[in-house]
Amino acid sequence: MSNITYEIIPFSFLFVVIIFFLALKKNKKPSKRKKNNPMDKSLLNFKEFLETSELKLKALRDLYKQDLIDSKIYVKKTEKIANLITKEIGKDVFEIAQNKKNDIYNQVKVDILKKIDSKKSDESVSNLDSLILAVDKRIESGLENGKK
Repeated sequence: MSNITYEIIPFSFLFVVIIFFLALKKNKKPSKRKKNNPMDKSLLNFKEFLETSELKLKALRDLYKQDLIDSKIYVKKTEKIANLITKEIGKDVFEIAQNKKNDIYNQVKVDILKKIDSKKSDESVSNLDSLILAVDKRIESGLENGKK
């Protein structure tokens, strides 16, 4: 019997140790890590840069509206921020705004031309019908006037 206890005790001891080890082991879920693309980091940094620049411009505008700063200081600081943005973007801010404005104008022109073309076709048919009816009424009224 002592022979069996010497065989079972080490295995039972190992079994208990393994159970404690598994209980203490933290369940680590495999995290879905995005690969850190340098492009993503640069886009995030660029976005943060633009957001802070926007906040600065809004703060300057609020200070100017409250008459806490002079117009010269307002223009000077706004130009300074615009120059920083220009350096970061690589293009002139006013050029970007002008291009965007031209794009909007062109899109509006195209939309207006589409509406005009669709209305012309509808109105031309209805105008022709109304003109024919008007001429018929004139002829009938002229014939009635001539008979009297």
